Amino acid sequence: MSARESRREGRPIYNPASYQDICLHASQSVLDGLRDGLRLMEVEFPSVPGEDASYKAASDVYIDLNIQYALTIFNKVYRETGKTCEILVPDGPEYRRAKKVFLNSLELSDGCALNTLDGKKTENIWSFFDNTFSGKGLRTRSSTDDDCQGFTADIFVVVNLSTVDLPGTEHFFSLLSDNRPLVFLNNELDTLRADLGLFSFPQKDLHYRFLSKIKPVYYLRTRAYSRTISVSPFVINYSGAIFREYPAPWQVMVKQNTGELVCIAEDEDRFTLGEAKQEMLTAIGLSDADGSPLKTLRSGYKTSTWWEEDSDMEQSAAWRT
Repeated sequence: MSARESRREGRPIYNPASYQDICLHASQSVLDGLRDGLRLMEVEFPSVPGEDASYKAASDVYIDLNIQYALTIFNKVYRETGKTCEILVPDGPEYRRAKKVFLNSLELSDGCALNTLDGKKTENIWSFFDNTFSGKGLRTRSSTDDDCQGFTADIFVVVNLSTVDLPGTEHFFSLLSDNRPLVFLNNELDTLRADLGLFSFPQKDLHYRFLSKIKPVYYLRTRAYSRTISVSPFVINYSGAIFREYPAPWQVMVKQNTGELVCIAEDEDRFTLGEAKQEMLTAIGLSDADGSPLKTLRSGYKTSTWWEEDSDMEQSAAWRT
């Protein structure tokens, strides 16, 4: 049985021993996506170890780890296929910092190079007001052609994006990538989607026309919750994850005391966070009865985000499947 076939049914138990294991599994899913002709892919897993592993305050640790993960994953892809990769960062300052920090790693990583989304390594502050009032946010971008470099790799992976970088990423894929594959690595796209439509940020239409086309090929989103009960110990903590390892279906996992993630539900379509939480509660026997007032009080009237709801404006269902 091939490695792909062994993953097609999903994992009953998932317990990666290290981040090296996670990077290996992610690279296998990316390889399957490449073989299937996917052009927009997402790889998402907790960048920083721990329950609270989200991107906070432009953490240098988060930024550096994602570049290291990209080098690890796409070095494996290069050794398997011979396809070269460019790791794209949002702008010149991040490029120059990463180039300095990862100089030795880049020299030792076969098939991987560093670049920016527009191929430019400098910035001009005069673009400040244009970016702000054209919906690109408050971060400045280059308006010069200094140190411009073409894109020569077979695959591109973009890391450390903020919401205001998404239009530039769409522009890159549409006009500069020449239809070569683009992988989003640990950009927390669901968090970025939440900013769409707010003042100085891109409009929600960006999700419908572009982000909806990005297919998650490796996705591990961990969540921790607590539930109050009327008897001792009164508060029960539980945690789990939404998991997907292409070409397997989407899975909801509950974390055991041993640290293992055990599958409790699976579907061909992506689970919303609300659906995943309900599956976890049902599995551990703490679910409220359907239609009960207590269930409504706990979960609220609305249990999904605007981008999780079905919409005729959505140009692709790839991000859901």
